[in-house]
Amino acid sequence: MQMPEELLQEVRKIREEQVRQGEQIKTLFKQQEDQKKLTESVYSLSASVEKLANNLGTTDKKVDKLTTDVESIKEKPAKRWDSAVSLVITAVITAVITYVLTRLGLKG
Repeated sequence: MQMPEELLQEVRKIREEQVRQGEQIKTLFKQQEDQKKLTESVYSLSASVEKLANNLGTTDKKVDKLTTDVESIKEKPAKRWDSAVSLVITAVITAVITYVLTRLGLKG
């Protein structure tokens, strides 16, 4: 028994549709896999950015400490100069006072 032509055409259409849908399903699975890979790479990138941000914070703290240390080192010569000038002024004033007191007849 043969199938009527209309039925054969309908079966062909169904098979063609089935093949087309099979290709669409394959495409959807591939897109899903691509999306999964993209999501994983975004997650990995996010973790890397978080790690970089933490490292940057640590680096900022170290730079701040180094800046403070450098400023302290730069101030040392000025402090030494100030101390030396203060010592000289004290010595001169002491000498002048001693001279004046000696001239006035006060002896120690």
